[in-house]
Amino acid sequence: MDNYITKKRYDALMQEVKHIREVELPEVSKAKLLAAEEGDLKENGGYHAAKERMELLMKKLEDYEGFVTGPKFIDDIAIKGDVVTLGTVVRVQDLQNNSESEYCILGSADADPDKNIISFQAPIARGLIRKRVGDQCDVQTPRGTKRYKILEIKRFSGA
Repeated sequence: MDNYITKKRYDALMQEVKHIREVELPEVSKAKLLAAEEGDLKENGGYHAAKERMELLMKKLEDYEGFVTGPKFIDDIAIKGDVVTLGTVVRVQDLQNNSESEYCILGSADADPDKNIISFQAPIARGLIRKRVGDQCDVQTPRGTKRYKILEIKRFSGA
């Protein structure tokens, strides 16, 4: 699967990867080693805490590296903005309650649902992709089916 990501998020993740590798892992490794020197590992809380922290950091590092391996930068994709796609911001009207919402459709590494930045793989995005201004569509969401009308589409301009 392609790793669609903004350059800004890529840079932030690369900084985090560097920090984990150069700062956090060596610190935790040292703490684990010092705790192991205290003796019996069965009841050594410091050792088990350091071991657990090391496992969490390794998982986080694996996740981040997955996002930054072979990136396809959304910023570089030619996007016209006349149809909802990855790299667009779409303003919709909920036809059931007449409210308006705006969604920025990016890759999963950039997703921040609290800011209405959603992954192109999210249910709402999948329902909106390939629609044009004026189109109406039914979108399956975790809270049930929503009916939207596309009001505006524009190219994503940076996160």
